Amino acid sequence: MAYSLVHWAHVLVMGYWLGSELVINALTHYVTRADSLPGAERMKLWDFVLDVDQHVRNAMIMSVPLGLSLAAWMGLSPLTGGWLVLVWVLSIAWFWLMWATHLQRKSPTGRRLAAWDWGVRYVLIAAFGLSGLVSLATGWPFPSKWLALKVLLVAPAIACGLGVRHYIRLAYQQALPAIAADRAGPGENALFRSAMIRATWVLVILWTILFTIGALGALKPF
Repeated sequence: MAYSLVHWAHVLVMGYWLGSELVINALTHYVTRADSLPGAERMKLWDFVLDVDQHVRNAMIMSVPLGLSLAAWMGLSPLTGGWLVLVWVLSIAWFWLMWATHLQRKSPTGRRLAAWDWGVRYVLIAAFGLSGLVSLATGWPFPSKWLALKVLLVAPAIACGLGVRHYIRLAYQQALPAIAADRAGPGENALFRSAMIRATWVLVILWTILFTIGALGALKPF
């Protein structure tokens, strides 16, 4: 029963992740095109976009302990017992950090927390990437190749999230201050649209990765 519930939750979270990404992308491009609105209204919409974007981060973080729990129950992961409990504890801590960063994003504390959040993601990119590559080459720590490839693909999935945030930072540097002050001209609006278009291409890569991860889990082809 427990395995079935976690398996159901893992599938649900993957759908939650993909669906949230699609909604965020649509809302983002609406805000970039809404240049006839007053700056204050556009920034309210943008803040709403950032609030909705938390669903993406919720799903990303939840997928880690759920996926590793499934692998442990299948006998395909060395992270069992106390190690698996530690994975859940660290995931909850990361979840708290992610939300604290978002809620404090307009304060100096938020900027410091964001640096910690980025650091966590760098560590996870390295951990998933290396463990996936080593597993594909040696059969340890994840003996099944389809699972090893899934683990490996988590690294670029997290990296894509950082790529999107990079373009959001560019928007803050190049366009959003002028929009907030209601003095944005064609140049600032063009820079805003350009940054979000480039972020969309990163999302296309992320969507491809997530579909591949889902297919590997469902088909277990090798």
